[in-house]
Amino acid sequence: MTTVQGRFAAVLILLAAMLLAAGFIWQGQWSAVAWRDVRAVAIESDDWGLAGFIPHAHALDGLDRDLLDPGSFPAVYWESTLEDGATVSALAGVLSSFEGRDGFPAVLQPNYVMGSLAWSSPDSGVAWREYYWPAVPPAYRRQGLSEAVGQAMASGVWYPEYHALLHYDPAAREAAVASGGIAAEAARRNIMIFPGSQAARELTPQRSWATLSTELETGLQVFEAAFGRSPGSIIAPDYTWDGRMEKLWLSRHIDVIQAKREQRFVGRKWGTVAWIRKNLQLRWDYLVHRDRVYLERNCRFEPAQDPDPDKVAARCIDEVHAAWARGEAAIIEAHRINFVHSDSTVERMGREALRELLTGLTESSGMSPVYLTDQEIASLMRTGTSVCRRGDRVVVRNWTRSARLVPLGEARNRGAVCWMEAESTLVLPAD
Repeated sequence: MTTVQGRFAAVLILLAAMLLAAGFIWQGQWSAVAWRDVRAVAIESDDWGLAGFIPHAHALDGLDRDLLDPGSFPAVYWESTLEDGATVSALAGVLSSFEGRDGFPAVLQPNYVMGSLAWSSPDSGVAWREYYWPAVPPAYRRQGLSEAVGQAMASGVWYPEYHALLHYDPAAREAAVASGGIAAEAARRNIMIFPGSQAARELTPQRSWATLSTELETGLQVFEAAFGRSPGSIIAPDYTWDGRMEKLWLSRHIDVIQAKREQRFVGRKWGTVAWIRKNLQLRWDYLVHRDRVYLERNCRFEPAQDPDPDKVAARCIDEVHAAWARGEAAIIEAHRINFVHSDSTVERMGREALRELLTGLTESSGMSPVYLTDQEIASLMRTGTSVCRRGDRVVVRNWTRSARLVPLGEARNRGAVCWMEAESTLVLPAD
């Protein structure tokens, strides 16, 4: 072994030892609730509200897909499109047919993209037009969408959270389209994909703080206007963000971050050293950032992307039980593509797989789980108590072993409090 090889091996051993030590110091985030006994389930679903990839099933006809985007992403995403009212209502119907043991139905947390761009003919005098939810480009207008979302929220099965403003860097798309060719043709057809789109991440570190701050502020304003409250958690588009983004989110009072373990870093290569570095940073962030909660997805429900979709529900049920056995809340990842697609067969398959999953969660454990939102899980981890508006009701929980005075916050009249007995749940009218 050469001197250089020896030094490299020593560095790897040292890093591995540090990682092992970090694992002993901090297995995960501290929680005031014993999740092993609670059997909690949250369902996080990314990409809702995204006006893309295509407006309709024939948008790609005659285009060279390899030329349009030479990268590699699951083939099913080529047919990803914006949801419509009927799709939302059908999914809400599945969720509402399953009741947790606290009397509340299964709830989906759709993580929303709040804006979109549409390219206009140069003759119009405006190259690009901006749209903010619920407004979308004309090619993506969907019948009854806003009404269906409102009804699903009112029934307590739809709890939106924040995902992105556009889901990509608009300057990269504008530059690609300005160069002409297939990018311009795709834009004319209202196709969101463009050459280089997979690398054009919204939260890349190359973008300026001022731009990212402005975009976040815009997105949060649109979110609050659309859904009547501030977001309680966030998931970065493409799982790509860095420490400065977490500081920016905290400055806007968003301190619950989804899928930290899936975090991607621009410019880092895969390999043993990168894996060790990422895990060391994860443990470090768990340890030192007590001002935020990281909620890790520990169950994967992606039938539209799975080569054997018939086995997805059963596998996810096993993952939920494994999470409970480790003393964790089960947090299920389920992207929009599983329920919204230009092919209605894919949509039906996703809904039926979800029905199978929710049925199995009750039958396999002998009792229904408790379906929670990120906001509730994070608050229960911190204090053992939570307050959340679910439709026309406010649910207040005290899962500690002592009586507590619980502030109701934004869920009811600001300044109101509620006296809660130990290990109790109370339901109040929202208004």
